[in-house]
Amino acid sequence: MKSYIVNGWKSVKDQFYVMIIMFLYQLLWGYFLYRLIDSAVVPLLMRYPDPPPTELSQVLYYVEGQMSLTQSSTVHTYLWVLLGMVALRVLLTPFIHAGIFYGLHREHQGERGLFFFQGMKLHGKTVFLFHLIEWVLIAAPLYWMIPKMYPILLSAIQNHAQLLHCIPYMAVWLLYCYIVHQMILFMQFGKTGGTSMFSSLWICLRSALPVIGISVLLGAVSLLLYGITSSVSLIWAGLATLIIQQGYHMVSCIFKLWNISSQYDLWHQQMNRTKKNISE
Repeated sequence: MKSYIVNGWKSVKDQFYVMIIMFLYQLLWGYFLYRLIDSAVVPLLMRYPDPPPTELSQVLYYVEGQMSLTQSSTVHTYLWVLLGMVALRVLLTPFIHAGIFYGLHREHQGERGLFFFQGMKLHGKTVFLFHLIEWVLIAAPLYWMIPKMYPILLSAIQNHAQLLHCIPYMAVWLLYCYIVHQMILFMQFGKTGGTSMFSSLWICLRSALPVIGISVLLGAVSLLLYGITSSVSLIWAGLATLIIQQGYHMVSCIFKLWNISSQYDLWHQQMNRTKKNISE
């Protein structure tokens, strides 16, 4: 597993320009969310009863919010803007991944260059189809989960402790999402690399332990760094903290690319080993 992570880091350094693109992409998305929350959500929270609400005032606040969602044209405008930006992000993300995959393929062939935009053009539609399948598979369990969780969420308005009953459902669903994501990721490696998708899927299943190990290790380090930057933001407010907080977007992009590169190196080595065994 160590060799995959080390080789993944080498790939990250070779694709530094991709990190810059991902960072700007993430920064623009973060700025949009900040402006949306500042102009739409903060005024709504300012209407929350103060001093601490009674049960009646809390219910009235929720009723007012529900009426705003159904009747206010301003709220509808914000929701449409949010929906449009989410749709744009959904459309762009697969093309970005296509560029990353193509760059990794060319790098492991010994080539160097700016292959990102070529990859978007060559494999963008294919990767988008894989992402569409992934979204459908991830959303499918919600058809059964939402009816079971809805009464719990309603009762949680009065008793927040009821939310604990949602944890098992969410934990199982998140685990399922991770499994689906990894399987689709390896199939994308195979498809964009001109090899069998099902052989790539078998590599993912056969190498489950290192696949999980890479994700857990890099995810844990990324989460630790996020905790440190968040703690600094809470304790030490100022311009330097703002710069650190925004700089974490770069760190996040590095770890995302590092994870993909490490998983790719695992796939590439295992695929070469499989081809060698077949030829012998």
